[in-house]
Amino acid sequence: MVLRISRNILRTEASRSLSTSTSIFDNIKLKIASALTSSLSTTDRDRLLKSLNINVSMQDQQHLDNQHEENVQQGKINNSIGEAVAAAIAKEAAKNKTLAEKQKDHIWKQAEMATMERVKNDLLIQERKLAMERWQKELEAEKKRVAQEEINAPTVEGDGNEDMHHPVLGPTVVDLGYKRVHLASAQALSSIPIWEKQRVYRHDRAKGMASDKMKSLELGLPGIIALHESVDGRLSILDGQHRVGMMTILQGKANDGHLQLNLNRILVEVFPQSSSATDDHAKDIFTEINKAEPVKLVDMPGVAKVQDRRIINDASSIIHENFPDMFKPSQRCRPPHLNVDNLRDSIFAAGIIKKHNLKTKNALLQWMLEKNEELGNRYRKDDSHPNVSETAMAKAKKFGFFLGLDAAWLYE
Repeated sequence: MVLRISRNILRTEASRSLSTSTSIFDNIKLKIASALTSSLSTTDRDRLLKSLNINVSMQDQQHLDNQHEENVQQGKINNSIGEAVAAAIAKEAAKNKTLAEKQKDHIWKQAEMATMERVKNDLLIQERKLAMERWQKELEAEKKRVAQEEINAPTVEGDGNEDMHHPVLGPTVVDLGYKRVHLASAQALSSIPIWEKQRVYRHDRAKGMASDKMKSLELGLPGIIALHESVDGRLSILDGQHRVGMMTILQGKANDGHLQLNLNRILVEVFPQSSSATDDHAKDIFTEINKAEPVKLVDMPGVAKVQDRRIINDASSIIHENFPDMFKPSQRCRPPHLNVDNLRDSIFAAGIIKKHNLKTKNALLQWMLEKNEELGNRYRKDDSHPNVSETAMAKAKKFGFFLGLDAAWLYE
């Protein structure tokens, strides 16, 4: 009931003001703003909120600053996929003032729905945890009572079903001990946060996957989404975040009646962390899943420093945003194009951060822009480059981007 009321209140004003008062409504509004901006710097955050007519108090500014600093230090990605999709749409709209003005209500509504869904699921998980604790206490009491009769602890009829039905993922199809299998809805999956050490969520990749899927709906949804469940019951996506992003995008088309695809029965495997498992349980599962997949070295847990990975991710994203015509979603793209994940991995593998003592994203960005300018001057002065096609060279010159012509600049 509280969640339903808060939705109505949040939708009443086009120009919104955040507040740090203790009411649940204001706290949820702050959660929504955080969902839209948690990965952004202070400057980018202020620009985005301003474009959406969202006023931020000094106290809330401090809260968002502290959150951003914590994310930078710990490398956390705490948004759910639904929140990440809303944030990506907001960033795209913010580049166009007219578009931002038209879509601000839709953007806020989408972020609100994603945040509210996540809050609701967090509450359900905690309720389930408390219910299980109560059941375990009752079972222990029952064991003690029947111990005098030398009877094993009975199974209380009906109690087992509570454990077999997850409040977010629904019924358990099979429980293998080390993992459970569920058939969950895409909407439920979109409310689950990405595991904090997962690779970066790329909204353009999810959009490309959604576009491709529209051409092959008859194939259904191959594959399985892998989730981690911590000791306290919290879920996070270990593998399949871009497929969940794709399904979140497709969900909008399904809601409009323009999609013939069942998004209510998605195959999900959940790896629960037992109380005796080490703190590296999620990391070990992630590594095991991705041993046979082309995961970038920079994304493997424990390989790159958190701060270095953050610098590389942010600088690469800015380059990508400023030269969109020169980037492709495919990691097998050909010159003069780059793939942003290949770029991130190449920067890390070449040791650029340490070699040039780069401490911030802006320092790395400036270094890459200088390299791009050097390459541009070199290619413009000398047209004899047998390893570069005329078509590739023409496009590089047209858009002023030369880093995709070869990789030698990384080692110069």
